[in-house]
Amino acid sequence: MSAKGLALYAVREELASEPDRTLERVADIGFTGVEPFGLGDPSLYRGERLTNAKLLRRGIERADLSVSSAHTKFPLPSEMDWLLEELAIVGVPIALASIPEHVLGYGRDVLASVSGIQRFAEHFRLLAERAAQHGVRIGYHNHWWDWPRLPDGTHGYDRFIESLAPEIVVELDLYWAHTAGQDLPQLLNRLGDRVRLVHFKDGPGLAEDPLADQVPLGFGGADLEGALPALPDQLEWALVELDRTSLDPFQVVADGYSWLTARGI
Repeated sequence: MSAKGLALYAVREELASEPDRTLERVADIGFTGVEPFGLGDPSLYRGERLTNAKLLRRGIERADLSVSSAHTKFPLPSEMDWLLEELAIVGVPIALASIPEHVLGYGRDVLASVSGIQRFAEHFRLLAERAAQHGVRIGYHNHWWDWPRLPDGTHGYDRFIESLAPEIVVELDLYWAHTAGQDLPQLLNRLGDRVRLVHFKDGPGLAEDPLADQVPLGFGGADLEGALPALPDQLEWALVELDRTSLDPFQVVADGYSWLTARGI
């Protein structure tokens, strides 16, 4: 059975102003793990990055939480040492690129061509080889733009996952996949045990307005109920997330925790 965690981006404003209190509130809801974001920022000096990492780790430990994974920016594979140092301090087991731009040298259109997909997949293989030497896994997190149609009729995301080395982790964001027009149960069945982390959030799911305000789980358009039976047995974390909402974000994520708990997650 997977554990329930919170993607900390959901409470980013609270985390910035009251980091320790925010992590305590996350634990009080019942979450056992968190997914930090923003690691590997190349605009910060090494000392700043390591200090921030130590403070984050201290707050997570004080709240008696685990680290499920983290969204990070990736340098070249040959320059991974400084990032791996930061990940080790925080205790990150899986480092994820949440957008193509967070992998140095790539842009959002990388999944729109077969050659781009091949280069991107090879880059991930090299990152994973380097990270594995330090006990860290590498993965990718999808958004709604990741399914461009290729000339042969296939879709960019599907070709990309097929091209990835098997050790690369898939973190599937169900809401963004729904917004992209994907059938969630079918998608989960296709991906199978490649999926080790899942983001749960809900909202209108409109391709023409993807960043519309999100709502508590079960009150939007995503077929989350239908997705539950298709979750893989090897799923490690079910993570509640929230990008934007007009509601109290802590209430939304607490409702998400209750929604998952009521369904045996």
